[in-house]
Amino acid sequence: MTEKKKRKAPRERTERRFIPIATQTSRLAAGMGMIGSLALGAGVYGQWVRETPVAFAPALVTIGAIGLGAGLWLGNASVFPVRVGEAGVAIERGPEITRMLWCDIEEIRAQGTDLLVKSKGLSLEIPVRAHPKAAAFIISEADRRMSKIVKLDDAARRALPPLVQGAGEVVAVTGDQVAGRRCAATQKIISFERDARLCPNCGQVYFKDNVPQSCVTCGEEVAGRAVQA
Repeated sequence: MTEKKKRKAPRERTERRFIPIATQTSRLAAGMGMIGSLALGAGVYGQWVRETPVAFAPALVTIGAIGLGAGLWLGNASVFPVRVGEAGVAIERGPEITRMLWCDIEEIRAQGTDLLVKSKGLSLEIPVRAHPKAAAFIISEADRRMSKIVKLDDAARRALPPLVQGAGEVVAVTGDQVAGRRCAATQKIISFERDARLCPNCGQVYFKDNVPQSCVTCGEEVAGRAVQA
């Protein structure tokens, strides 16, 4: 009796996870958030908990709410981790991961002090001061995989932080949402992740039975090299 060949486990795709560094903006955001929280708490106590309400308690509630909201708004852009690797660029907001595959990215350019990563329906703004290593890694990976999407002039490139080899924590790719996309070769909707095959260079998605010789997006060889989702 011939033994059945064991199926090879799909290769684990990886990316690098970058934690933001403290910046003047993030410290200001933290300070405003703390002060706002204290003022809000004092106002709530003075207005609704204390037996005799304090006259200025409503003002404290208002000021505290404004301060807390401003702190959260200022800190939003500089506190999230950034992921860069085989599955493109992603940001984490708690348990939620917002991801943009390389094949979906239309352009990467400088916007003020941010690096803007843009697709047809989504834009990710990466604050360079909080994420210097991630920003450098994004440009390095984009240059290697799909150089046409990098829209930086010489001055913008010189302003970027230097690439640090080995920076970031190597983690497994999660939250890439391949099911529901269309095969780039046939436009057939891929209902199950197990039926998807990915271009190893740009992450473009194909149905397992319709993998082309070359990727329709980046032009790299795909046949025989496609990665299981």
